[in-house]
Formats: sequence, C-alpha cells, structure tokens
Amino acid sequence: MTLLTKSKFMNGLQCPRLLWFADRKQLPEISLSDEHKFAQGHEFEEYVKKLYPNSVDLNGMDFQDNLDKTKELVEQRKTIFEAGFMVGNLFVRSDLIIFNEDGWDLYEIKSTTQSKPQHIPDLAFQKYVLEKAGLKVNRCFLIFLNKDYVRNGEIDPKQLIMIEEVSDQVNLIDDIEKNTGIFLGILKQENPPEIHICMQCNKPYDCPLKQQCWGTLPEYNVLQLTNWRVYWNLLEDGIEDIKDIPKGTKLTAKDEIIIESLEKSPYISKEHIKHFLNSLNYPLYHFDFETFDTAVPLFDKSKPYQKMPFQYSLHIEQKDGSVEHKEFLSEGGDPRPALLKQMKTNLKGAGDIVVFNKSFEISVMKNLAENFPEHKEWLQQAIDRIVDLADPFRAFYYYNKSQKGSYSIKKVLPAITGKSYSELEINNGADASTQYFYSHIKTQLENKEEIRKNLLKYCCLDTEGMAWILNKLMELQNEN
Repeated sequence: MTLLTKSKFMNGLQCPRLLWFADRKQLPEISLSDEHKFAQGHEFEEYVKKLYPNSVDLNGMDFQDNLDKTKELVEQRKTIFEAGFMVGNLFVRSDLIIFNEDGWDLYEIKSTTQSKPQHIPDLAFQKYVLEKAGLKVNRCFLIFLNKDYVRNGEIDPKQLIMIEEVSDQVNLIDDIEKNTGIFLGILKQENPPEIHICMQCNKPYDCPLKQQCWGTLPEYNVLQLTNWRVYWNLLEDGIEDIKDIPKGTKLTAKDEIIIESLEKSPYISKEHIKHFLNSLNYPLYHFDFETFDTAVPLFDKSKPYQKMPFQYSLHIEQKDGSVEHKEFLSEGGDPRPALLKQMKTNLKGAGDIVVFNKSFEISVMKNLAENFPEHKEWLQQAIDRIVDLADPFRAFYYYNKSQKGSYSIKKVLPAITGKSYSELEINNGADASTQYFYSHIKTQLENKEEIRKNLLKYCCLDTEGMAWILNKLMELQNEN
C-alpha cells in the first residue's frame, strides 16, 4: 500500500520528482554529515520529553503496534510522543499531542533555533490527517531551540526549549486536500516527473537530487551567473547555456566577466591585484579553523549550534618568501581552552592574519572572546589584523572560467595554481567536522589515528594553499 507520509508530503511541496524518488527509496545515500544532522534532532527531542514526564513515548514501535497503541492512548487522553494516525493512504506520526479541554494540541519538534516557513505546512498536513482520524485539533505549536541558551552545568530543558503557537498560520493553509490528491497521483506514476530546475531546488533545503538533475545542464550554464534574479528568469525562458544569453540582457559587471572568460580566460585586473598586494603587512599569518557544532551544547560556555573550533592550521610567511607551519588538533573534550592557549602564542606579533572568507573566522573568534573574556583583548587584536584573501576573487579581480561562478577556495586554488583537494581522503569542511566529531567526541568511527592524519593534511592545505594563491597573484601582477 502506497502511503503519503508527512515527510513525503514535504518532499512533494519542494519537488514532484523528489517525492517520486523518495517514495521508491531511490535517493542518493545519505552522508555522515546528513546523519549528524538527524542525530541532532533526536538528541533535542530527548530533552523535550523531559518536560513531559507523564507522557507515553511510542518511538521504536512497529507500524501496526504504533497505530493500535495510539488509538488506545487517545481514548485515555494521554500525552503522546510519536502518535501514529492512518486515514486511507495518508499517514503521520506526530511528535507530540496533548489533550486540552475538549480537543488536542499538536506540537512539532524542530532542532532549529527559530520557527521557519516550511514548518507550517508540515503541521497543516498533520492537522488535516488527525482531524480526518476523528480528533479535534485546537491549537498548533512549534518547539525549537533557544538560540540564546548558554550551557552552565547540566542542561536545563526549560531554558533550552522555546515553544511558539502557530495556529493562525496553520489555519491559513487551505490547499492540503488539493495537494494530497496531486501527490498521491505522482506516487502512482510509473515514471518520474520531468526535471524542472528552479529555485525550489534550493528551498527549503538543498534537494538530494540536485546533483543528478543539474548534471543535465551545459558545462557553462546560466546558474553560474552571480545575479540570481537574472539566471532564474533565463532558465524559465529555456535558456541554459551561457553562450545563448540574448544580446541586450541586463547583466552585472561580474556576469559580463563570466561570459567574456569563456573566450578569454583568465580575466585579470592587475591594477586591483597590485593594490591588494601592496596593502598587505608582513609577516603574513595564513590561518584557518575547522569546527563542529551540535544542537544541544556539549560544553559549558556554549550555545546551540555554536561553531566549536577543534583545529587550526597556520603558515607564517616572511617577506623573503620563507614559510613556517604551525598547527593544532584537539585530542577530544572541549577543544577551546587548549586551542586558545596555543593560538595566542602562534599568532603573537605584528603582521596580517590572512584568511579566506573572513566572516567565518571572525565569528569563531568573537564567540571565543565572549565565552572566555580573559582572552578578549588579544582576540580582538587578532580580529583587527585579519585580511580576507577572498576579496580579490569575490570582486572578480581574477576569474578563471573553471571556477564556474564560484570564488570558494576549493575552486580558486585549482584555477590559479593547478593544485586541488581531490587526492585528499578528507577534502571538505563537512567531512572534516563529522569525522572529527565521530572519532574524537563520540566514538562511532574507530580509525581515530588515520582520521587525525587526514585532518592535518586537509587543514594544512587550506593555509598552504592560501600562500600559493598569494604568490601566484604576485607573479601575475609582474607579468608583461
């Protein structure tokens, strides 16, 4: 029997094709990073349950037992976690229902730090099914994390959790019945719906089919432009290839460079590059953090989803070109005290601290200063020394068509130096974060020493790569 669950309903709202593949369990295998996100939700739910000690938790029960037990508990007007309801081809398991006066209050638990627009139709679909099952739903609520909660000893669930009534927003949703009919029809189709690339590929989440669907686009396609309003309009008009953009289309200066680079690459503005290079103060401290985060803070002096720095790499480059490498990788536990101690020594002195996309490093340092005020003064001095190596690439002073519209270091490094992360065992921040977390904080992965070696190689390349990029910029400005 084909069932339309609340997760499939939400898939359908994002993309009919996503719904079809999800129903057949044909989505790409989830990554360790995805598993980590799901685990955060489950851990948060355990703290929510502490607020309702007299509730009954049906989590873990099989399908039919869950339905039967839910029916029994509803008749007894019990507070229920994971209550299951099936009406025809519709099925939901609601996070929490509580009997109140002459009806039920419906709660959805989200491990986010605020209510979001996509949470409303989720609740609306549940309310629709519960009412079809014979329950009177009085009010709807969202339970989420208090972003301002700071851990101090044992977690206080009352302080960690926020509850917001969203009944009015839920009641405004009036297309549930229409959409359930459409989605059930899609589930019965023998073939998947046609690919329709649009903004929904990224909203409310990056679609797991995105790589597959977008793989049908030309190598240099309009989605690589910087102005999203323009590229979505072009795509809606059936224009996919950059070379097919009609003359007269209003484009930004950056997008003009992207188009011109298809014929003449790379684009280089030597004057702007020279100005950037002349502004640098030696020695240069090429610096990069790696972090992990959790929904429920693990350590004192931390908040939900706060970026916890567990590693850094530092390449100190002198004016004569000589380079010294320093690094830190926590052994486990709260990494911040030991990291701060070594970092204070390693960054001591004058000279610019060079990072790639400074907002991240600055936000981590500001959190460290807030959590450990005894280090606030020197951390602020370090922040004041930060220079963003992404700036000349963000401004398109250098652009190679191989970047395909991106100025991330993963694209810039191979474009300008010919070197890349492709041969590393760990070659992106998400893998670095989750592999560290599940080998050093939670022992789910057993190859800890191998992971440490791979982490050191990855973070080292981030900062060594910045030195290579900078040196290449110097060569370019001196070329005739």
